[in-house]
Amino acid sequence: MNCPKCGEHLPSNMSTKIKFCPICGESLFRAGKHYLIEVQCTGQRDDALTPMMVFVDEKLLYEVRPGEKIVFAVTAGFHVLKFRHKIRNKVISILVTANYVIRAHFNTLSGLIETNVSTVEGTDEGMDALTVAGISVTAPVMISEDGQRSFDVLLGEDDPEYEIRVTSGLQEGILKIFTERCEFTPAGQMKKDITSYKDVLAVKKKMGAMDLLCEGNVHKVYSIPKDIYNEVLAYLNNRIEEVNVRS
Repeated sequence: MNCPKCGEHLPSNMSTKIKFCPICGESLFRAGKHYLIEVQCTGQRDDALTPMMVFVDEKLLYEVRPGEKIVFAVTAGFHVLKFRHKIRNKVISILVTANYVIRAHFNTLSGLIETNVSTVEGTDEGMDALTVAGISVTAPVMISEDGQRSFDVLLGEDDPEYEIRVTSGLQEGILKIFTERCEFTPAGQMKKDITSYKDVLAVKKKMGAMDLLCEGNVHKVYSIPKDIYNEVLAYLNNRIEEVNVRS
């Protein structure tokens, strides 16, 4: 990123909270002004059904498919955009002092997400909040109230609340209990058995074990150590009830 006044390259480790250029001392952006960012998704035509996720400042999530575009408004200043296609990520930080057009696509040859960022000429004056309110923009798919953690849950990258050694039938393994799901990984295997709480109808006690009754009359039974049995059972009952109420 370069200073819009002196044109000098800004330090890569510079705090995004700084409002003045450390080189020339001039203001880096017009405080209170609003600008538009347009993200165009190109490429990956062979996988058009899988959208690219666009995270804005870890607060807003948008989805865009090849051949489509999204438009959203941001205030002047530093913003972090994260692009994700399946397991691939790319994070860019931009100093918004004008409208931007970002072309993003998943390169099937390199296996990377590539972005091309360009400024829209003649838009550096910005807009006030009233003008922005009258412009049609893309609605986000999700708004995170607590920042990154909500998106980590969505992507399956959150930390487990419990990690317990259990047995299920004849298999021993690790049961990880998250806020939205649980995962059982048998010892010596990489494959996980994932159970989403929205698919669980009830949690029952079963001869010292825990029985997750899922849709389709599917039972997933795990033995839980006695010292934590009641605590885990209560946690799961509460979380499953909350998830099902939201659904």
